[in-house]
Amino acid sequence: MTRWNDLTWPEVRATVDRTPWVLLAFGAVEEHGPHLPLGTDAYAAEEMSSRIAEAADLIELPVMPYGQVWSLERFDGSLSVSDETIVAFVIDLARGLKQVGVKGLVLFSAHLGNMAALKKATRVLEETGGLPAISMAYPGLSTIIPQVSEAPQSHPAIMHSDEIETSIMLHLREQCVQMDKAVREYPIYPAHFDNAPVRWDTVSSTGVFGDATAATADKGERVVEHVVGVARGIIEQWKAAVL
Repeated sequence: MTRWNDLTWPEVRATVDRTPWVLLAFGAVEEHGPHLPLGTDAYAAEEMSSRIAEAADLIELPVMPYGQVWSLERFDGSLSVSDETIVAFVIDLARGLKQVGVKGLVLFSAHLGNMAALKKATRVLEETGGLPAISMAYPGLSTIIPQVSEAPQSHPAIMHSDEIETSIMLHLREQCVQMDKAVREYPIYPAHFDNAPVRWDTVSSTGVFGDATAATADKGERVVEHVVGVARGIIEQWKAAVL
């Protein structure tokens, strides 16, 4: 697996000729309850980026640690950038990548809140004749969750500081997890939660959306291995379609 930042400029074109596909992972800086650090999504993005890049034969770009965290930005420490900023960032980077012969860009996000912007970026690139791109966030997650979970999910579309995300972090960066501070909280979601803008601090006092106390490193390993395998399959089919 090759990291873009490790190359010297004279090495770039020959490396891209051999491996013309790159991976750009996104994280976020936001609250993750009392037991996980603000950089949880950025740390997960770093670890997942290396695994996916190796599995799918991609050059790994430096991880973008910031993301769109509007729903959680009123928790202390959360830092949010706009969807427009993310879209512009991807388009600008894609221009430079295409210039040196890159054939396609894989966008992976360890933070679900980035996905609207990343999908828009891929569409803008498609419409403008830019670098072909694909976006994903933990593909296959809905399949593996029922196989590893012991605690119920708080919401079908949310994985945040709960059993699953904490398990992932226990596997990827155990030293960052303070399990003695893990808690269980199941927010009561208003009927309009999925249909209107709702700040998540209005439904959660701890920033935990589920049962973090049920997390284990073994569960996290199973989730990560499954997601990497699914990502590899999607990327391989996409490469064939682009070519």
